[in-house]
Amino acid sequence: MKLHEYHARSLEATLSRADEAIHRMERLLTNAGQEGAVRKIENTLSAESREALLGQLHALKAMLAAMADSFSLQPHSLDIRRVLDAEISTLWVQFEDCRPARMKGYGQKFPAEASAALEETVEKLLAHVLAMRERVD
Repeated sequence: MKLHEYHARSLEATLSRADEAIHRMERLLTNAGQEGAVRKIENTLSAESREALLGQLHALKAMLAAMADSFSLQPHSLDIRRVLDAEISTLWVQFEDCRPARMKGYGQKFPAEASAALEETVEKLLAHVLAMRERVD
């Protein structure tokens, strides 16, 4: 059945976010965790649980595809530049929010040395992110 354009867009956005979450979970389960700069996701699941979860994720993907089909939602391509630009913009906002001036609302004043070091580090991160954006454009 065909939905109104606004309803279809909303449902497409939800299914897209669900699909992305499924891919992240599959990657975690397949790679048995993840190493990050400040967080390490440790695999504490048994092999049996991992396999069962992967099967459930596969079924969930099939359910999403059936739902999209039943409401006449058509797959459409996104230019990788748009996706990367959105991710880069998100990084830029997150790094901007790390500035000491933005974190003063937490009720603690930054020591001058820490404030200067953080500000310098944020500037480097932002410069790197902007260079990435130029590469994508």
